Amino acid sequence: MRRSTNRNLPKSADLFVIKEELMTGRRIVVAASAGPRLSGRIGIIVGQGATATQVKVLLDGAKRFVTLHARYVDLLKTRS
Repeated sequence: MRRSTNRNLPKSADLFVIKEELMTGRRIVVAASAGPRLSGRIGIIVGQGATATQVKVLLDGAKRFVTLHARYVDLLKTRS
């Protein structure tokens, strides 16, 4: 059986860079591509997900974390 490939995912070398940026404690904003329910929500990364491309995020005002793919998470720009 032929394996399907998703061309929207970053290459494996890029995944390592993404994972290095998405460390515990970093503030994030959920990307618009995550859908209307989650897009624009702000939160904090609380840990790694089950795979190398997932992160656990506690959204502001939520009681429990959600697990999101790294492509749906953007780092929040800090005010310097």
